[in-house]
Amino acid sequence: MRVPLHGFFCEALAHFGVAPSQIAPNGWRVMAGFLFLCHFAGVPPSLAVFRHFFSLCAHKLKGWYWFRGKDSAGALIKGLPLSLKGWKEGFFFLRSPTPWPCPVKWGEPSKVSTAEPVLTREEQSMAAKLLRAHGAAVDLKTCLSESNLAAAMATGSPRPPPPPPSPRTASNAKEMDPSVYDMMKSLRAAKAAQALGEKVTAKSEPGSDTPLSGTKRKLADDATKQGLPRHEPSTPLDHAHGSSSGAAPPGFSTQRASKSSVRDHDPVPKPRHTPDLPDGGDTAGWEAARRMLQSIVAPSRERAFSAAKPSDVIESSFVTMLEAANCVSFSLGYELELEEKLAAREREADALRRELAEAKAELAGGRKASAGEARSARAAAVEEYLGSTEHVLRLAEHALAGYERGIEHMKRAALRRYPHLDPEQLVVPPDGGGPQ
Repeated sequence: MRVPLHGFFCEALAHFGVAPSQIAPNGWRVMAGFLFLCHFAGVPPSLAVFRHFFSLCAHKLKGWYWFRGKDSAGALIKGLPLSLKGWKEGFFFLRSPTPWPCPVKWGEPSKVSTAEPVLTREEQSMAAKLLRAHGAAVDLKTCLSESNLAAAMATGSPRPPPPPPSPRTASNAKEMDPSVYDMMKSLRAAKAAQALGEKVTAKSEPGSDTPLSGTKRKLADDATKQGLPRHEPSTPLDHAHGSSSGAAPPGFSTQRASKSSVRDHDPVPKPRHTPDLPDGGDTAGWEAARRMLQSIVAPSRERAFSAAKPSDVIESSFVTMLEAANCVSFSLGYELELEEKLAAREREADALRRELAEAKAELAGGRKASAGEARSARAAAVEEYLGSTEHVLRLAEHALAGYERGIEHMKRAALRRYPHLDPEQLVVPPDGGGPQ
């Protein structure tokens, strides 16, 4: 680690929401090695590309973190020491005359900050260039020298990270992407400026959020000059505490005011556009809608809204909407990435199925050819054996054995019938007959 911190280090710490003292030495080695590789490859250090190659991992001791390479993205560095002793004794204190560009209090990274990033085409090209720069993983023991670190720190510094959020909005923006949070602040500033300009140039229509047109504004000014009172728009706080049972939501009018009240409060009716009301303008529909909306809001949230200022309620709702939009955007991007991976897996599966079918066909053909060759070999062997001397000898031996058994049976039968015969004279030639 070198101070002042490089812009890439500040951006990474601000993104994950952790302080510099929470990163273990191997985590600083990984960030410094990535910065050196970017300098060597001639590409600016990108936080998205860094998150593509490395993931933030929690140490066995609570509150400490380090970075580990992802096997699916490819190895960029190697040579991290497996054991470090006494590194906690090297802590030192720093003071800054300006606000810190990264968190200084210990915190926990959000789930959004540790999610898998979706790279653009330019970032994918940068990642591929980093993998091709050395051709293999770089050993940190050799590349993290004083000269290499000085060169990497001096050039290629990315844009300065956004300043840390104020204490008032830190809790609301905890789970928000930094870029979305910056856009939120810009929109809030623009909205405040627009509201201030509208407040100075035009008055709002009673019960409505839209400014009056030129004709309506002229009528309102004339009524003011004559000393006639005008209805003031109700605030969200009034609706939160509850109003009359027939009150309509802000921006609408029930048109149910009595003639006496019109005469008492507004002798000169002002022409204005009234939206279509349910139930023919009856307040029962608005009352039912109000009860339905109140049933949606939890009692604790309703009490918080009642005690808070309307501007705080609007600000909290706006921040919640931005957080929801950020989550939806991330979910859609992640869904598209999963669909692309699924399509790639399907293509790989189809290719493997084709290879398997070809292998099965080749194996069946080989088996068929082998069976034919085996049958031909057996037929040739049988034919050769039948024409050999060994086969003739075996046949002669078998015939001789049968001849001898037949002679013995014949002698026993003849001697039982004619006992006076000489057994030695009882001879039958092997050829079956003929005089001796």
